[in-house]
Amino acid sequence: MAKSAALQMGQQVGASFQNGKKQEDLRYRLYSLAIIIVILAVWEIAPRLGLVSPIILPSFTAVVGALISLMQQDFFLRHFSVTLTEIVAGFVLGTSIGLVLGIALAVWPAAKRIAYPFVVGFQAIPKIVFAPLFIAWFGFGMSSKVVMAVVISFFPVLINTMVGLESVPAEARKLMRSIKATPLQTFRKVSLPHALPVIFAGVKAALTFAVIGAIVGEFVGSSEGLGYLVELYKNQLRIDRVFAVIVILAAIGAGGYFLLEWLDRKLIFWRSDVEGK
Repeated sequence: MAKSAALQMGQQVGASFQNGKKQEDLRYRLYSLAIIIVILAVWEIAPRLGLVSPIILPSFTAVVGALISLMQQDFFLRHFSVTLTEIVAGFVLGTSIGLVLGIALAVWPAAKRIAYPFVVGFQAIPKIVFAPLFIAWFGFGMSSKVVMAVVISFFPVLINTMVGLESVPAEARKLMRSIKATPLQTFRKVSLPHALPVIFAGVKAALTFAVIGAIVGEFVGSSEGLGYLVELYKNQLRIDRVFAVIVILAAIGAGGYFLLEWLDRKLIFWRSDVEGK
């Protein structure tokens, strides 16, 4: 009887906690929505009242109109698909390279001592300086932009992979050794599952960097892609269309990020609840 009452009380406390958390999440979402509404209102009103020139900052409705008009153009899909392909290819290759190098440097300390200073030195170089070189080496086509995206995006995955694998508790490693587990079994059963949440954080950062890399490459030299459209409309002083392309790029980055966030929650189901998920 006492156990049943205690169990019922625990369930009530748990339900109350969940309801409180949902209400708190809803409240913060409303705060975010209110901030967005204020920003859009100021964005719409400022050019109309002459507080800022419409050439510098078009009104929000003008940007929406430019966005709709741009998406209806015959050439839009071609430029969009080029940039999206560059981002996806750069992200996949950069993530793969960062993952492989990160695992190698974490598993073999000798390799880390030899290679890590070169990796850090390479990362310290502003990546935009490579863009003209990649154009010269790989041409004005898609290849140079993919390479640029790879160069910018691989480092977060590499670092997070190393940090995640090196943070595995020593007690867990000792336990695996005590049951005669092989190094590969220890890696698969303990090290990798422990490191995956940290690795996924690097992967999500890599996606945003891949977007930056592809657009930077298109800025330096291209004849197609969304970055090319930004340069074209900037020179034509069609700032409303520049903002429209920026909105599209933001949608690509945010959509990819939230997709990875969803995969993170689905695949890494053992993640601790430290992030309130």
